[in-house]
Amino acid sequence: MSTTYKKIIEYGLYFLVFLLPWQTRWIIRPGIINGGYSEFGTISLYGTDVVLAFLLFAAAAFFLLKRFQYPISNAQYPINDQLSIFKHKFFLFSIALFDLIIFISIFRSPDKLVALQKYFWFLLGVGLFWMVVSADYDRIKMLYAFLTGAVVQAILGIWQFLSQSSFACKWLGLASHDPAVPGTSVIETLSGERWLRAYGGLDHPNILGGYLVVGLLFLFMLLFKSSEANRPILDIRYRILGGNKNFLSDSGLRKYPIFNIQYLIFLYPYLLWSLFLVFLSAIFFTFSRAAWAGLIFGILAMFSSALIKKDLSTQKYLLKIVLAGGIMIFIFFNLFSDLVLTRLSRDTRLEIKSNTERIESLKSAREIISDNWLFGVGVGNYTQYLHKIEPNLKAWDYQPVHNVFLLIWSEIGIIGSVLFLSVFCAIVYILWKRDGTTKDEIYIIALLASMFVLFQADHWWWSGHFGMLFLGLIMGLVFDKLPAGKL
Repeated sequence: MSTTYKKIIEYGLYFLVFLLPWQTRWIIRPGIINGGYSEFGTISLYGTDVVLAFLLFAAAAFFLLKRFQYPISNAQYPINDQLSIFKHKFFLFSIALFDLIIFISIFRSPDKLVALQKYFWFLLGVGLFWMVVSADYDRIKMLYAFLTGAVVQAILGIWQFLSQSSFACKWLGLASHDPAVPGTSVIETLSGERWLRAYGGLDHPNILGGYLVVGLLFLFMLLFKSSEANRPILDIRYRILGGNKNFLSDSGLRKYPIFNIQYLIFLYPYLLWSLFLVFLSAIFFTFSRAAWAGLIFGILAMFSSALIKKDLSTQKYLLKIVLAGGIMIFIFFNLFSDLVLTRLSRDTRLEIKSNTERIESLKSAREIISDNWLFGVGVGNYTQYLHKIEPNLKAWDYQPVHNVFLLIWSEIGIIGSVLFLSVFCAIVYILWKRDGTTKDEIYIIALLASMFVLFQADHWWWSGHFGMLFLGLIMGLVFDKLPAGKL
């Protein structure tokens, strides 16, 4: 019985991580502002909510029946108990108080149904974080589930940009995006030509860009590990064959000829480099300046950490990656130079409009914070309050401020904003103090640096369903140091 529960939770987590970018949902109540549709007032039930709720129920049943103990990590991935998440009192206190503040903010919210939904998403994100940190699963399989889901989104995004079209499918949560329709995320050149940006299966190109930046940094970890002798290949093959200790025997090779060690040694690095090129291409085609900046800052943080820790092997391999990526970006720049220059300029109509909207958004956030700096306007209710103070805008003009920290401050007040930053800093502190290899610390610093930049440039990490669950997943993977151990 316990083995069955264990497998359900383990493979359910892999399945959930793969499915997370797909936005399949049941819209219970569409959000309407001034006669137009507003995503931020819409009440929905997502398919991933059902999957995650089922896994949390199974985990709770496991715990209550005392059939399965949840270690912070199994013996293969030891963690210092004194620094574990469940024994770090400041971290637990911050999470509990943050949860309480969000719950209290529901009663201040103009739209309490939206606030309840946002609180439900927060609980799901915390639940996913807990499961990723606590459950007994194969960290390598988890990483591959994440990268498999990401590469599907990357390929879809590349196809959308190159074909300049997309298709709708309610069962996959895909919406149609026509570059000729106002409101679609496009690049408009000086000649008036409109180019569709890559969405993938997500709601906006910026979300796809941020998602793939995280995936690319995880891929960097595998690329670095794959350069360390042949140990990763042996272990991967061992796991694929179900832990058969005789897989290197003659009979084992005859039974599994496709897993011949020579094939794996030869193909594995090429597979990783192929994924690198796919991810980088898709990030380029999102034309997300936030994603570009996040990736650059992540690489700089990784290189700086390697210099400080005098990790020469990481420095050399990172330069190889940067060189390969630089050649690819140079080719794309020459092919699409007009689009890149347009995206980086401040003189075209849409870029002027985008920059103006961001500036106005910051002004609106300052006004909202000045009037509600202590308790906020209610979780998930930023756009509803914005409608109250600016009632004559069009529905699509009611957008959250493009800064996670300011958005949290606006919605749940100064204490909530400080707690969120404190939790983020606490994770950095715990990871820095934990036992681990130098390379693990370098990867984590790079990932957190990228996320911090993305927090400053967009709101989807807090405003959207995918963002809150994705944040819980990434924090869990970071805290558990996914690539540690034998890859």
